[in-house]
Amino acid sequence: MIVQFWNDPAIILLCLMIILLVDNLWNLYLILREIKMVYGARHVPEVLRPYLSQELFERMRRYKLHKSWFIIVNTLIVVVICGCLELYFGFYGLLWDLVARCAIWSWMKHEIWMSFVYLIFLSLYILVKSLPGKIYEKCCISKLVKQPKRSWSQRIVMELVDICCSLLIMATMVAVVVSMVNAFNQYAFVGIYLMAVLLTVMIILIIPVAIDPFIGQRVQLENQALKAGLEQLTRRVGFSMRYVHIIHVRDPSVGSNAFFFGSCCLKRIVIFDTLLLNRGLASDARLPPEERGKGLPNEHVLAVVAHELGHWKRGHFYKAIVMFQLHLLITLGLFVICYTHGPIYQAVGFDVGVQPVIVGFIVIFGFLLTPYLTISNVLMLMMTRQFEYEADKFAFQLGYAAHLRMALLKLYADNLTFPLSDTCYSSWHHTHPTMLHRLQRLERLESNRT
Repeated sequence: MIVQFWNDPAIILLCLMIILLVDNLWNLYLILREIKMVYGARHVPEVLRPYLSQELFERMRRYKLHKSWFIIVNTLIVVVICGCLELYFGFYGLLWDLVARCAIWSWMKHEIWMSFVYLIFLSLYILVKSLPGKIYEKCCISKLVKQPKRSWSQRIVMELVDICCSLLIMATMVAVVVSMVNAFNQYAFVGIYLMAVLLTVMIILIIPVAIDPFIGQRVQLENQALKAGLEQLTRRVGFSMRYVHIIHVRDPSVGSNAFFFGSCCLKRIVIFDTLLLNRGLASDARLPPEERGKGLPNEHVLAVVAHELGHWKRGHFYKAIVMFQLHLLITLGLFVICYTHGPIYQAVGFDVGVQPVIVGFIVIFGFLLTPYLTISNVLMLMMTRQFEYEADKFAFQLGYAAHLRMALLKLYADNLTFPLSDTCYSSWHHTHPTMLHRLQRLERLESNRT
């Protein structure tokens, strides 16, 4: 019976539409839970009142509600209704036929070239389909929050750079993947996996070197008291001070932040100078008036660094790499089982024997593997949130719980986001626990110790 279903294009099409509906309706249910929670939150949480005015809280609340209702309407129209119509009328097969008719010369009929043109056409279609929503979001929703203003010339240049980079990456990936699948067939996933491993290694090697020029410029810490505190803290846990980098960020609007990345001699704790009081300068005379007095005092900075050291000490980087590699292996294994199966392509509008590799990736990863990808994503998000709790606990064990709580509150004041979230919604979407949940966990640790 299962084999008969698996070989029937009509049943496969029905399954794809059911998967699309169930996945998106579940997401809409989660957003409705979030909306219900936001409607019920009419006052600033007590712990945030010194940092968040009721007026600003109301503005953030209106933005959150407006944005959430927009997502619901946009998802229903653009994703659910259009998606079901595209599957039912064989849109993906019709688009491939259009690309084939555009192949005037013989060299244009090569699958790599057709796949590249196919993705361009598909991207244009998605852009047109989503354009009304983007215009509404830009003109109506974005006005509810303050955003950095850019000139039209800056916006055009940024868009052109994004398009050029996207086309270059797309062309490279299409050429490599299509060539590999056509050459090795069912064993292609081994090559794709090895390519992903190589890419991961390259990222690990390149990012520590590229952090400085992309974010800002590495500078020496002029605050000697903070420098002495950092040296004592890193010596205490066995982390070399030479791997702690202070970055003078070019754009202060990126916010205050610090993060850990890398392994072995390439590990880094990167601290934005916007996190430091007066940008870590010995004197605030060199700062413009609006930046004077901003940032965290030394004890709070040490607490944030203690949190990042917790990520290093608990091996979270290595655990994340292993988790990702396991996820990638399972995903590629499932893809290999599916991508040569002809009825899947027939279900989305292709003739028998026509099985373009690029369409296989789109249909299998975009629809067929959605249940697995959703579950695995929830599990990985659960793990990353647990990493944050473990890093907070490490800072608590070093004696920085009180300072970390104050640092979280002051960082929230600098990087304002709506402070409340539905628990179920958060578990499916957030990589970090909410700030209030982290504060509650730290308070619990302190109360258990006493």
